[in-house]
Amino acid sequence: MTTTSELSPSLPSERVLLGILGLFMMIAPASTDMYLPGLPTMRQELGASAAATQLTLSYFFLGFAFGQLFWGPLADRFGRRKPMAAGIALYIFGSIGCAFADSIDHMMMWRFVQALGGCAMPVIAQAIVRDVYGPRNSARAFSIMLLVMSVAPIVAPLVGGQMLRFTTWRVIFGILAVFGVVALMALWRLPETGTTNGRQAGGPRAILTSYWQLLRDPHFVGYMIAGGAVFGASFTYITGTPLVYMEYFHVSPQFFGVLFGINIVGMAAMTIFNSRRVGQIGPYRLMRIGIVGCAVVTTVLCATVWLGFAVLPLMVAMLFLFMSLRGIITANSVAGALANHPTRAGAAAALVGSVQYGFGFAAGGLLGVLNDGSPRPLVSVMCGFAVLALLALTTMLRAPRAH
Repeated sequence: MTTTSELSPSLPSERVLLGILGLFMMIAPASTDMYLPGLPTMRQELGASAAATQLTLSYFFLGFAFGQLFWGPLADRFGRRKPMAAGIALYIFGSIGCAFADSIDHMMMWRFVQALGGCAMPVIAQAIVRDVYGPRNSARAFSIMLLVMSVAPIVAPLVGGQMLRFTTWRVIFGILAVFGVVALMALWRLPETGTTNGRQAGGPRAILTSYWQLLRDPHFVGYMIAGGAVFGASFTYITGTPLVYMEYFHVSPQFFGVLFGINIVGMAAMTIFNSRRVGQIGPYRLMRIGIVGCAVVTTVLCATVWLGFAVLPLMVAMLFLFMSLRGIITANSVAGALANHPTRAGAAAALVGSVQYGFGFAAGGLLGVLNDGSPRPLVSVMCGFAVLALLALTTMLRAPRAH
């Protein structure tokens, strides 16, 4: 991989650069996974139903989906640093609001605000990777960055579960606000990577034109939908497992954190494998293996649950396989989508992220509507998204372009 010193003397070392960008990518898993063990107690304290409690996740995903469409073009127009700083400030404000929410409706509102600001971090971080590494080395850079990010979904539910022994779920949002402050401090270590000559000029019409040009590229759309659908299945897992594990299988919050963390270890291991072998095997082939595997695993899981074999060991094993396979999909789908659009990297990353979190919002809504107290809605929605990813793969990405 090209070193950062070869690209620009103002960039920090590659380890520091990818570590900081990985920190920015942590925002979504940290903001969702840390408070998952506290969902049952939050539900009781705010007097909310199970469906309404799950909507606090859905509104976060909605804010993430909508906000990226705003921050991506801003990053193409004004550079990377200033829009990201504004987004982080809004995230901190929203996190404080969540900590003091006095009703489930207010919690939904503040979660939306929190996500609206927080989504600036991952979308602009992806654009920075495209700025620095170009199309050839982006997949490997994304893999390393996602490996750093994978620390959050391992540690966050464990920390959240243990914190509930000593304090309330409200303190968790205070910690997330501190996380935002740390991200803001880390931002100042990075120089501006969006070149002045490559910035997109114009107002709303230019933004819409940029999006239209991206959506006309079937290569981009195929990667976007395939990767986004796998994200949708993953967010179904994130949204549905707290209540399935803790209320259906009667798992403790602390043990739930362990089960959640084990799955992320599998994903991290496959992300390491992807970073080391993507240059030899190719991002498209690895992504294809991952998507086919996810479709098979979720179909088998869905069939067994509907046939009455909803037992905890089976759920844990199959979900571990699914989340592990995601480790060879995410980085390759993002790198593939951004590869051919260097001057629209911010807008391209925004569309990719918007579809991902749009599917996440849909997943939460479907789980709320279909909720019957059993694992059936969880496995059915996951299977549906995995099949959608497979359809996108087979219909839009049969002949990938050379990167």
